[in-house]
Amino acid sequence: MKHTQSSSAPKRARTSKDCSAGHNCTDDNCSCCGDGPVQLDDQVLSQSAAVLVSMALEEIENTGDRAVVIKLFETAIEKYGDDKSMEHAWALLRFSEYAEYMEYAEKAVLLAKELNTVSDLERAQCELLEARAQVLSFCLEQSNWRDPTADDSDNDDVDEDVSRPIAGEQKLVDSLAQLVAAHNKLSAERSAAPFVEAYLGTLTFLFARREAHALTSRMLLVLFDAAVSIVYAHEGWLATSSSASNVNGDDMRKIAHQATLVWAMAAAECLVNADAVEARLEPIVEYLASQPNDAECCKLYAQLLLVLCGCYEDEEKAMNAYELASTKLAQAHKLSPDDLEIKSQLADMGQALN
Repeated sequence: MKHTQSSSAPKRARTSKDCSAGHNCTDDNCSCCGDGPVQLDDQVLSQSAAVLVSMALEEIENTGDRAVVIKLFETAIEKYGDDKSMEHAWALLRFSEYAEYMEYAEKAVLLAKELNTVSDLERAQCELLEARAQVLSFCLEQSNWRDPTADDSDNDDVDEDVSRPIAGEQKLVDSLAQLVAAHNKLSAERSAAPFVEAYLGTLTFLFARREAHALTSRMLLVLFDAAVSIVYAHEGWLATSSSASNVNGDDMRKIAHQATLVWAMAAAECLVNADAVEARLEPIVEYLASQPNDAECCKLYAQLLLVLCGCYEDEEKAMNAYELASTKLAQAHKLSPDDLEIKSQLADMGQALN
């Protein structure tokens, strides 16, 4: 998700003790900048709080310097001061999600509750913010992480990870239900912007939680079941919303595919019944099957089929799924011959590349 800004915070946001006084380098290849403390220049400091938050989000997207990101957020929050707005509340939450400071998430929720929300849109955004803050707290609970000393090659460790219950599971499920409900409300809005922003923001948030910590398989299953529900809300929104035609759906579709695959893999690890996995994936599988000329769709279809192979107890069904997956991967390779992931998977399956 792109965030526009009127200025940037490159590596010269850091100073160096080796630099001469007044050094204000604009050269991205400068060898002496970037190792000192963070010091935002006057041009950056003159920006509004909203622009500083946008700059921080772009730094995150570009895997920028963590200290610079934190400095941008802190400066933005200082500029917001006593401002009571949804914009301020979301800035606090996004800072909390990035830095893993729950105190800022709690401040965000309190601020949102103080706002005079009169429209359905504002209420849905408040509910979404509160739900994301609650989900964050469960993801930061270390008992919901994999044992860092466990060896994935040890079946006992894998079984323990799958069977271990989630700390506060029912409260997490309730929070995720609120998250999905808020998205459904936003999908009913006339304007595309609130729904698209929430959609990309929430799925990106869930992926960030997955990448930040080794969450248990059970935790991933529950989190990404909510993600799949949001994906299906998106599909319904695309089909019914008059404003959907104004949206570039490539980014939305790509992250939807990734979320679906993560859920399917977690379901397989948690030994979810194959029929239940098939039923949950049916809408996305039907869509993928209808896109034979799209390399990404063919690739995801094949990947989901390979996951299903591991779920089936019936050997014939497993073999049929494997053969169809092989066909779909070969089809994806023809459509996108330079895709390294497709090449690797075909090689793993013993297929020769043309």
